[in-house]
Amino acid sequence: MKKLIEALLLDFREYLLLVFFCLISLALFVNQDASTLRMMRASGLEFFATIERGIGLVTRYFGLASENDELHRRNTELLAELSLLRTAQAENQELKALLGYKQHAPYPLKLAQIVDRTFSSERNLFTINLGSNDSVEVNMPVMTDDGLVGRVVLVSANYAIVQPIINRDFKVGVVSEKTRSVGLLTWLPQEHLASMEHVLLSNSIEVGERVLTAQFSSFAAPNIQVGKVVSVDKTEAQLFYKIRVQPSVDFGKLEQVFVMMRPNDKEFEAVQRRYKELQ
Repeated sequence: MKKLIEALLLDFREYLLLVFFCLISLALFVNQDASTLRMMRASGLEFFATIERGIGLVTRYFGLASENDELHRRNTELLAELSLLRTAQAENQELKALLGYKQHAPYPLKLAQIVDRTFSSERNLFTINLGSNDSVEVNMPVMTDDGLVGRVVLVSANYAIVQPIINRDFKVGVVSEKTRSVGLLTWLPQEHLASMEHVLLSNSIEVGERVLTAQFSSFAAPNIQVGKVVSVDKTEAQLFYKIRVQPSVDFGKLEQVFVMMRPNDKEFEAVQRRYKELQ
């Protein structure tokens, strides 16, 4: 009998376990207020709530990351558009100023773009996109609405090289606007200022005066603004003032210029060449 019971338990143990667990489950469902069932319910609720919260956090994270990427992309696009609008506005204002000056210029003006720059501590040069095909000649003055930029020193068919004020070899006759003292303007690269030379101590000149091209300039039309007097030093042992001038043109921002189509005085140039030959 004992062996029979052992054989039955061995052969039907899976079924017996199933019946046992079913009875336990039935008992739990019958007694729903039992503490064991409440504990199981609470544990199950906590478990699934934790899983759901974790899934929600992961989903929200990737959703926010995607939204953040989209906002970053849109912000970059808006910044690029704003930069373009500001550039266009600045260019528009510059063109308006240039065109406004052009209407009152004493000679015809041709607008040119600066296409190349050569910078050094002493000899700076610009290349513009106008040349002999545009009737540009050597020694024609170059300017903006702010004042004198320089002069043309070399011309090809479609391009010209400009020697600006900020070149050590540049020279132009000038006059102070208020006191009418005349002198010669040259560039001092070590000081980043221009010097107004050969102004006698017997003359008067004041800080803050505008400096203009003089009537006797060899290439520029008279009364073009060149700069402003920023310092005047007087030494009794010297014959001349030590005058420093700040150019009126901001060469660091220069992009467009005018070439003044002022015809060269051939007779004056011939006399100068003849004089140099005689020296």
